[in-house]
Amino acid sequence: MPHPQPEGCTLASMTRRSFPPPVTRTDQPLSQDETIKWLLYDRSGRRNHTVPIRRAFAQGLDEDGPRTAHKPGPLHQLIRNELALDLLLLVHAVASGGDFSVTERAETWARATGVSFKTDGSASAPVSRLWHRLDELQLIGRSTDGRLTKVTKLREDGSGNPYTRPAGSKTGPLRDIYFQVPFTYWDDGLHRKLDMAGKTVMLIGMSLRKVTFALPQTKTFAGYYGISETTLRRGISKLLTAKILNEVDSETYLTGETATGTGVRILFSFRPPYDLNLRKSDAKTEAAASPAVDEDEAAASIGLPH
Repeated sequence: MPHPQPEGCTLASMTRRSFPPPVTRTDQPLSQDETIKWLLYDRSGRRNHTVPIRRAFAQGLDEDGPRTAHKPGPLHQLIRNELALDLLLLVHAVASGGDFSVTERAETWARATGVSFKTDGSASAPVSRLWHRLDELQLIGRSTDGRLTKVTKLREDGSGNPYTRPAGSKTGPLRDIYFQVPFTYWDDGLHRKLDMAGKTVMLIGMSLRKVTFALPQTKTFAGYYGISETTLRRGISKLLTAKILNEVDSETYLTGETATGTGVRILFSFRPPYDLNLRKSDAKTEAAASPAVDEDEAAASIGLPH
């Protein structure tokens, strides 16, 4: 004979009492990785999971005169502001359309950069300092939106001009050439594993848009990007250790920096998926279609390092 149930007690109500609803995490801040994942995969809306960055961010180009000249881009001015670089890359990822702006709480950006996980309002101060540095370099614009800050990304060359999508056309201006940073950079935790030297050299290498490329550890080459030889060497070492860069070959080249007039430099390549900026098939097609030219002469003609 079944046991009688208390009056007003049903099986459904007993089940609800036996299994209380799960406890939510609304009182606990997300981790840095959780915040970045939300920004990239939910907030940004980017389907290709890459972030386009103009090459002018690493190395600027002056096309106003009769001959194009090269100059360091804004990247070198962030050497001592690693968190500002981290923040800028995330802004470029999230602000992907419309007026290229993003409005979020200071706590969100604080968690994403790891600068603060406090929820008492104090996170706004360190984030504001990062915004101020990027504002100084004319890489972003800021305005208030109630208690939130609206951040609008500007051209990567530090000109302060409004941002536009880079076309990257072969017939377009050199200032419009761009490279792409894959979301894997964050998925693999490279934003934490690499120091500023590693991040800087990674962006420089990607900006070259070549299957194999040289990173001569000389004062001249480092000067093209406004960094020191020490930073260049340390950055290469970090990328090799992180296994996103390979040494693939070496070559002899002409130079005025040695007593003999020649030098030997190592050729590098990015490992997949960090090699997305110029595929091997693209390189073969390009090489077959282009006449042979002297590498140094071609580099000098467009103001790129050689």
